[in-house]
Amino acid sequence: MKYLFRSAQCLAILVGVIAASGGRAIADTNSEDPVAIQFPVEKFELDNGLTVLLQPDRRIPAVSVQTWYRVGSKDEVPGRTGLAHFFEHMMFKGTAKYPSSTWGEFLNSKGADTNAFTSYDYTGYYINAPSENLELIMDIESDRMRHLTLDPKEVNSEREVVKEERRMRYDDNIDGGMREKMAEVMFKKLPYRWLPIGFMVDLNAASIDDMHKFYKSFYSPNNAVLVIAGDMDVSRAKSLVKKYFSNLPREKVDRPQVTGEAKQTKMRSATISRVAQAPTLSVGYVLPDVTSKDHYALDLLGIVLGQGQSSRLYKRLVYSTEVATSTDSWSWGQTLAGQFAIGASLKPGVKADRVLSLIEGEVAKVRKKAVSQAELDKARNLFLKDYVDGLKRVSGKARLLAQYEVVFGDYKRIFSDLEEYMKVKPEDLLRVAKNYLAPERRNIVIVEPKKVAGGR
Repeated sequence: MKYLFRSAQCLAILVGVIAASGGRAIADTNSEDPVAIQFPVEKFELDNGLTVLLQPDRRIPAVSVQTWYRVGSKDEVPGRTGLAHFFEHMMFKGTAKYPSSTWGEFLNSKGADTNAFTSYDYTGYYINAPSENLELIMDIESDRMRHLTLDPKEVNSEREVVKEERRMRYDDNIDGGMREKMAEVMFKKLPYRWLPIGFMVDLNAASIDDMHKFYKSFYSPNNAVLVIAGDMDVSRAKSLVKKYFSNLPREKVDRPQVTGEAKQTKMRSATISRVAQAPTLSVGYVLPDVTSKDHYALDLLGIVLGQGQSSRLYKRLVYSTEVATSTDSWSWGQTLAGQFAIGASLKPGVKADRVLSLIEGEVAKVRKKAVSQAELDKARNLFLKDYVDGLKRVSGKARLLAQYEVVFGDYKRIFSDLEEYMKVKPEDLLRVAKNYLAPERRNIVIVEPKKVAGGR
């Protein structure tokens, strides 16, 4: 596979990074595109539906094995939110063959690093380890894909762990509480209206039967992508995958029906109170789903507006008016709808309305006039550097391969997407700003300092 670049400045960044990650840069003087950067990736599918990607990189004796499932909080239903994240915890609680200590003491003794994460759209698990342990990892991963014990005592014990995580990261946390309120304000129909952590009442209500049904449906090989990157013999790796995964049964994946969002025609807002020294605020806009090509321009617009100290919002809110201690903005795509977000932490005594007016002033500018080519090029270089920095390690390549295969159904977009970012022009940023960042499409959440006893 390959991706192509025309910009000399971008080439300098990318060629160096790809060389460091085990890739290969090839000049082509007969082509309009001066360089092609290649990575070997082999994809195949087992009869039970398991998708497998192999990316050999033999620079160091290590492998990253990542198993991603096409299930996230969007696949939950009201009354049983938080199941996807809850189940992420349960996947470390063991099988008859490999007890819960496998993911701590045992794998640590093998030099392995293991963890997991849950999003709206997917759940991912990884084990990074010396390559001599590849067969052991295959056995462990295939075993927990179908043979979790789901002991009621373990479920109830982990329930309390998840509930405490919710208290710390959302109930008692300003950023978490703001994220949860923003989801409620922005989405009225889509399952993005709750966060992966779920609601406390639903965490309490989740039963063992709920767990078994969730596991049987979503943790099936036909709902998973297995990626192996690093030091391996491809032929042997394929044999190990077939040995340990081919006998696992295919299952029916039972996803809930989804109702799309109506177009927003009026600004929405909410205010919450938290113990804090100064207000914090967030502005969000609903975007199209991840398949829209507008996301290339929106990603770069997020950088122009609020990423880094030279961004427009940072210069306006932190340097010029000195009303905020920090600010940022970003755009991201999801399978059902994307989001564009702007955040700011204000200085004590500053009114949120004043800062909201300043933010809208900067957003209005990018709706009315195209950014300069130099500003776009700077944003693009920052994006591309971050994008390919993740390819320096085998774990980064494995993660990106899994993410693209799960979200788009085709890992090859890793390479073609980079060329799409190169095609973005200033007028594209102007167009998407007009289309998606209109005042009536704003969703605002303000965290106001709570008044406590004693007036402090």
